[in-house]
Amino acid sequence: VSAEPAKILPVLHDFLNDGQALSAPVKADISDLIMQTSESLAHTDYSFALLLPSDDDTLPERLEAMVEWTQSFLVGFAIQQNDLSICSADVKDAIEELTEITKIDVFAIDDNSAESNEESYFLVLEHIRMLVLTCFNEVGLKFSKNDVQNKTLH
Repeated sequence: VSAEPAKILPVLHDFLNDGQALSAPVKADISDLIMQTSESLAHTDYSFALLLPSDDDTLPERLEAMVEWTQSFLVGFAIQQNDLSICSADVKDAIEELTEITKIDVFAIDDNSAESNEESYFLVLEHIRMLVLTCFNEVGLKFSKNDVQNKTLH
C-alpha cells in the first residue's frame, strides 16, 4: 500500500470504523494527514515529527499517546510489510525496539526528578523518530519507487 489516501483509506475503514466508510470531513482530514506524513518522512532533512500531545500536557498523557502512536505505527508497518525475513537487520532491530517501547508502563512512579523524566521522554521520542525513519528509508521508499516505476510503465 503506497502513501496515497485512496489506497490507505479502505484499510483504515477496518481499523477506525468497523469497515464502514468515514464521513467526508473525516476522510478529508485523514487524507491531508496521510499526505503531510508521507511528505515529512520523505524529506532529506529528517524533519519528521510524531503527531503527539503538546509539551503542556502531563507526562503520563504524553507517554500514553507515544505508546499508542508506536503501536499504531507497528500495525501500519505490519500491513505494509508483513514478511520481516526480507528486511535488513536494522529494520528488524527497529521493529523489535519499537515493540519494546509499546510495553512502557506509562503510570509507573519514577523516583527521578520531573526534569530527568522529561529528558528521558524526549530521548525516547527522538529514538522512536530515528527507528521510524530507519523503517521508512528501507520499506517506505521501496513502495514509493515501485509507484514511480509503475507509472512510467503505463
